[in-house]
Amino acid sequence: MSGVPTDKIAQALSQFQGVRHRLQKVGKITGRLVYNDSKATDIEATESALSGFKQPIVLLAGGLDRGDDEMRLLSAVQGKVKQLIVFGQTAPKLIALAKAAGIPVVQTQDVQTAVPLAFAKSQPGDVILLSPAAASWDQYPSFEKRGDLFIDAVEQYAQAAK
Repeated sequence: MSGVPTDKIAQALSQFQGVRHRLQKVGKITGRLVYNDSKATDIEATESALSGFKQPIVLLAGGLDRGDDEMRLLSAVQGKVKQLIVFGQTAPKLIALAKAAGIPVVQTQDVQTAVPLAFAKSQPGDVILLSPAAASWDQYPSFEKRGDLFIDAVEQYAQAAK
């Protein structure tokens, strides 16, 4: 590739953290892999994010209700999501989804309060994934702000866990 040694390419790729708020790896905290996919403002984006993991997932989801049918996520969450933590206007629809899929579900006030709960409901080796399947405007001015607050809450949890 353009004269760049293969080992240099491999090294660069192994250090790539992803694009901010788009399935961005936040880090490995207390053995959990934490990802910020706040840009997942529709069901299809969350389906895509879920398909990228083999590990059990604690999914943080919810936001502005734009009239979508959240039950479309049913096949994507079954067998992958071990715990659903919901917030925002779409919380009631996501609770119905979780019940239909037989997944434990908890409703929280917002993404910041969801983070410590996600760690409590997960175990080392699990993935904690913010992939809301909804826009942010019911609680946040932008998906970037929602993602930044998620990252801040994760970093606060990590500091307290040391």
